[in-house]
Amino acid sequence: MNFARKIYINDKPLVLTTNADKYIKKNPIAAGYIRFEGAFPRSFRLSMEHLNKRSSLGAIIEDFSKHNLLEELHAIFKPIDAGGGVVVNENGDVLMIFRRGKWDLPKGKLDDGEEIDECALREVSEETGLKKLKLGDKICDTYHVYSQKKKNLLKRTAWYKMKGSAKEKPKPQAEENIIEAKWVPQDELAPLVFKSYEAIKQVMLEAGVEW
Repeated sequence: MNFARKIYINDKPLVLTTNADKYIKKNPIAAGYIRFEGAFPRSFRLSMEHLNKRSSLGAIIEDFSKHNLLEELHAIFKPIDAGGGVVVNENGDVLMIFRRGKWDLPKGKLDDGEEIDECALREVSEETGLKKLKLGDKICDTYHVYSQKKKNLLKRTAWYKMKGSAKEKPKPQAEENIIEAKWVPQDELAPLVFKSYEAIKQVMLEAGVEW
């Protein structure tokens, strides 16, 4: 079975796949990505160097083995899990937060012994102050890498649809560096999402939220 996983590095995609031609056929924009053959340390090092360039569109590493790709990825980046949500109220407004200079969706790390859907619901509630949330279907997983305390981390975020109430006013969680949390009408989403992260755009599209 063909394997493909998109990982965001510096807000640009690194695609790990067992069939690059098939991935490009399905995602034509990837024809402009630089390609590397084999799940070798050198392939990952060169792809990350390329993704640091302003002119870079993305990178692809192809290997016949999914196991090889993930083993090398996890040797470089320690995997951690997180959960988040696309919350829509009865008016069709979408819950957004503003953190570190960008509009984002609420999410956070999995606690020990916690189920991932429970994590998503808890983190959304903690980051926005909303209590009347109803968990819906899973949307997708996104992956991105970052450094924290000199450790290279790979965060997998499981995203869920959620229902909220317009009667509840969001309250940003200051200790998580969230400056603002608010309901955004769908006809006002475009300028916020446009300036958000690529992974957030992907989640919105897969959730069926128009912007």
